[in-house]
Amino acid sequence: MEQNEKVGPGKYVKYAYKLYSEPDGELLFEAKEDAPDEMVYGVSHEVVPGLIAALKDLGAGDKFEVVLPPAAAFGDRYDDNVVTLEREIFERDGELAEEVKVGAELPMMTAEGFRILGRVLDIDDKGIRMDFNHPFAGKTVKYVGNVVEVREATPEELHPAGGCGGGCCCGSEGSCHEGDCGSGCSEGSCGCH
Repeated sequence: MEQNEKVGPGKYVKYAYKLYSEPDGELLFEAKEDAPDEMVYGVSHEVVPGLIAALKDLGAGDKFEVVLPPAAAFGDRYDDNVVTLEREIFERDGELAEEVKVGAELPMMTAEGFRILGRVLDIDDKGIRMDFNHPFAGKTVKYVGNVVEVREATPEELHPAGGCGGGCCCGSEGSCHEGDCGSGCSEGSCGCH
């Protein structure tokens, strides 16, 4: 890795950060240096737009801090993204699957075949009420972090076979960062939007 590599198109980037809710300062998520998030700049689409802009032209070791409104981060909350689905969708052998409980985040598939993550809000005889908004939707957030690594992306990272556009949001552990993906990671597999 060359010392003078800068974040820009076609660069593989690892970055560590803390994500806070503004203005209250509540810590929402942390990607530590030993398990940083990663992306291929200009190829990965799961990184929030405002963060992509904040990382441009930084090098390894550079720090960043940026406050982002919902439009530049995780989007607004939409009432239309809260829906009630039929119980049968969640049943196995006539019984509600054990992972279906209030507060659980479940991977689902849209009619178009895209994976999304939904949070169970309520369970009753009429159905399962789910929220498909990103958990941080509607929030103004602050990222405070540093760039861990910048290098040229490999051909495989630039054009992943059947993948999400390189450097998926799931980080080096292969598990989603508490909804950081916004499109559904489950059990080591990533969904992309």
